[in-house]
Amino acid sequence: MVQTSRRRFLSQLAAGQNQGPSLGSRPRRSLNDLRQALRGVHSYLPTPFHANLEIDPEGMRQNAGFYAGLGVQPLSLVVAAGLGELFSLDFEEHREVVSAAAEGAGGRLPVVAGVRGGYRFALRMSRNAEEAGADAILIFPPPGGPQTLEGQRRYFTEIGRSVGIGVLIYPRTQRDDWSMLLEELADLPNVLGFKDGSRGIALGKSLGPQARERLVWTARGEEHALQALPAGATAYATSFASLAPRACHQFFRHGIRGDTKDMERIFRERIAPLANIRQQLPLPDRSPGFGVAAIKAALEGLGRAGGSVRPPKLQVGGTARIAEIAARYSELTKG
Repeated sequence: MVQTSRRRFLSQLAAGQNQGPSLGSRPRRSLNDLRQALRGVHSYLPTPFHANLEIDPEGMRQNAGFYAGLGVQPLSLVVAAGLGELFSLDFEEHREVVSAAAEGAGGRLPVVAGVRGGYRFALRMSRNAEEAGADAILIFPPPGGPQTLEGQRRYFTEIGRSVGIGVLIYPRTQRDDWSMLLEELADLPNVLGFKDGSRGIALGKSLGPQARERLVWTARGEEHALQALPAGATAYATSFASLAPRACHQFFRHGIRGDTKDMERIFRERIAPLANIRQQLPLPDRSPGFGVAAIKAALEGLGRAGGSVRPPKLQVGGTARIAEIAARYSELTKG
């Protein structure tokens, strides 16, 4: 009986029949349409907080609606993930943040929700995201130290099967046998891609042609994308699309065409200068690609919702300098 139910579930997914509930009058995308929509820029958005560190769902709703109204596509909004301080959110907050983003996007852009934690925790968070209106989930690596490949296969497979929406895998640790696992996970109809935490191209290029066709290979940040997009990656993840979405989109377009000189020019002239906002962070938080407080301060300076960061993140200094950099290099107008 269990095997029969599982086969029925997989066949429905393949046919696009098990996409979860419609959101009001808005039906969800089919899995094939979603796969195509995810081949682009993945814009990681911070979770807005009030000064008392309570979440600001209206701020998230307005931010998502703003980006959806720009007409920049393909663009996906990734919320409640690393930049969204996922590890500081409880279940109710996670659901509220995802729901606000989905409402703001209104079906115009895909919304991807981060999922993390131990087995039961991640299962509940995945269903949470589906019920809140996410188009897909991004499953972070399981916690608890080194795991066997079989253990990780079960973890990702069972969480993926628990929902009818799209699934992205984040194999953050470097393993020579990750391509084998991704090949197996690609057999699940709703597993649509992976975020490549290796910062190289070996993992993506090691996949067989069928898996490469099915899976959205997402580079992690601009420096990785500079090598991965010309090598066959089909998406890239960035925090800077929240400030310069059109520049990031052009960077992506040149990358998939293999126009490396134009990629480097756009990166040098329009994206890299925004990285200077990280220099206003306390030293422990200046790691590349993860300046949560700095991105939030830049958004605030431009009239968008950002707010505070929760511990153990530290508040940013030099907000006047950040506002100056954002005003000069971002594409967002103040107000």
